[in-house]
This record gives sequence, C-alpha cells and structure tokens, in this order.
Amino acid sequence: MSFWTDALRALQQVALLQHKVDQALTTAEEARRHSIETRERVIRLETLIDIAMKRQPAAPPAPPALPESPQAGS
Repeated sequence: MSFWTDALRALQQVALLQHKVDQALTTAEEARRHSIETRERVIRLETLIDIAMKRQPAAPPAPPALPESPQAGS
C-alpha cells in the first residue's frame, strides 16, 4: 500500500473513532439526566410519604373479640 492509502485509511479511522466518542458522550449525558430526574422523583415520593405518615393519626387498636355465648333454648 502506498503512503497516501495508509494516511487516508488512518484519517477514516480517526473520523469513525471521533463519531463513536461523540455518540458515547451523548448517551452518557442522557443517562446522567435520567438519573437526576429519577433521583428527584424519588425525593418527592419520599417527602409525600413522610408528610402523609405524619398527618395520618395512628389507628386505635381493635378491641379484642368476645367469645360467642351459646344460645339458650334452641
């Protein structure tokens, strides 16, 4: 192969590598944004649960069940 063929092939590989790096950076940025959005949603849900638990009074314990008495005269 000639020098020019090798040089052209090397430049093509560099261009392809640059394209792949750009795609990887875009994907990483999208993943970062998604992670931040998910974290913010979880924080909101935790806050809502915490507020709901503080506002809702504790349910009184259920009274114990009385044993049934046998019916007389049946």
